Amino acid sequence: MAGTKQILQRFKATENISKVTHTMEMVSAVKYRRLYNSWRESIDFYDALAQLAYMIVTAEKTVDHPLLYPNASTNNAIIVTGSDRGLCGGYNNSVYRQIDVHTKMAKRFGRDVDIYAQGRKVITHLNNQGVELSGTFEDFDEIPSAKQTNEIADAFIDQFLNGQISRLGVVYTRFFSPASQMVQTLTVLPVADLIDDLTTRATVIWPWELNFEDFILSPTPEKIFDTIAKMMVRTSIKGCFLEAALSEHIGRVVAMRSATDNANEMMDDLTQEYNRARQSQITMELLDIIGATIK
Repeated sequence: MAGTKQILQRFKATENISKVTHTMEMVSAVKYRRLYNSWRESIDFYDALAQLAYMIVTAEKTVDHPLLYPNASTNNAIIVTGSDRGLCGGYNNSVYRQIDVHTKMAKRFGRDVDIYAQGRKVITHLNNQGVELSGTFEDFDEIPSAKQTNEIADAFIDQFLNGQISRLGVVYTRFFSPASQMVQTLTVLPVADLIDDLTTRATVIWPWELNFEDFILSPTPEKIFDTIAKMMVRTSIKGCFLEAALSEHIGRVVAMRSATDNANEMMDDLTQEYNRARQSQITMELLDIIGATIK
């Protein structure tokens, strides 16, 4: 049995860890609630964009737009978003596995993949794996501003229109609810795949059930769709960063709460162990006194 001094040292160390993990839990909980409110407010906007885009592309007179369908390029691009810090459970490990799937499938089908990464943990992991990055996003923390989002999206749109890439995907942890998050790849370009995803997301939209009369668009549907398509790409990219950050913080809340609970249980066990050790020590001291008295 460990001595009382060693037990007290372990107790103090565990207590300090418990304070740190509880603080981290509270900080992430505050960030989570703020991001969750932003996510809830954005859902209706995403759904309205998806409805409008769906109605235009499924009209009797089809829209012919270069962003709608893939081109002949054999090069794909993916944006990978992870965390800057650890202690968030298996959040980053799931992202790593998804990247590995992309690289293996690209090699299997003879395609090239340009990887753009955000988050120090992901960047470090890919560098350690010898993966050459086409670019990194280190100008913002977690979520880009509107200006930064537009710059990122417009750069990829230009690459797509110029035939440099045939697809753009975002690897991120999708937030379905506080109890459900899952890593997935959202295809942002071509826009036809993005419309399919947005019209069948967890908050289901059934545009084909909408009843509306024939209408005349001014300016032309192509010009309207050009604006909507670019807006959808921009908002979807920012939405992916938002959901990734939201998933990261809920993951850290859960992980740190579990760590705090484990630390508290360990302190209870150490308290009991200390009491037994102290009782044993007192008993030995009494026996020594009694033995000395008898002599």
